[in-house]
Order: sequence, then structure tokens, then C-alpha cells
Amino acid sequence: MSLYYDTRIRPVVVKEWAEAGIPNMDFSRSEPPEDQVDSGDSHLLKDTKVPLCFKNEVAQRLFMAEEEHIKEVVRSTREAELLVKNVYDANEEDQRELVREYHKYVIGFILRILN
Repeated sequence: MSLYYDTRIRPVVVKEWAEAGIPNMDFSRSEPPEDQVDSGDSHLLKDTKVPLCFKNEVAQRLFMAEEEHIKEVVRSTREAELLVKNVYDANEEDQRELVREYHKYVIGFILRILN
């Protein structure tokens, strides 16, 4: 969703939420400054008065109406993100390999700094 949330989804979300006029639903906390929000987190950290389920519904509807090549870009980006392994979602052997790679990187980095 963050692929094009700011440019394509957010304006529709803000407009439709204002039109919905649902009273007594303020989900906001302190709003972070928009220029400090990473684009990958904008769907979570911008417009915090709008519930995430509402944002998701609008995003799904807009996605279904998109051209096929845009849908394919979104799908491929999502699949690429799912293939990235980290120590939290990898099996034990992959975790060990990730830690070994990290140690090699850290040792190499330290040696470069010391030399």
C-alpha cells in the first residue's frame, strides 16, 4: 500500500472520511510532522484520525480499479518484500546463516575502521 499511498490513495481517503462524517471517532494521538514520515510508513503515520481499516478498504477498492500493469508492479513489490529474510521470520538454519553474514560484515567494518 505504501507504494503509492501519498499520491493516489491518501487524497481519496481524506475526502471520503470527511464525507462519511462519522462522529466521535477520533483515533489520533499526536500527529508526527508529515515531512518526517517515511513514505513506507505514511499509511500508518499520516491522517491518524482515520482508522486503518477505512484506509485499507479505500486502498483495496482503488487497487481493484487500477490498470493491470500497476497491479503487477504492486504485486511484485509485495512479493519481493515477502522474500526478504530476517532473523525474526527465518528458520533456524537461515537465522544462523544471517547471523554469520552479519558477523562477517561487522568484523570487516571494524577492521577497515582500525586500519
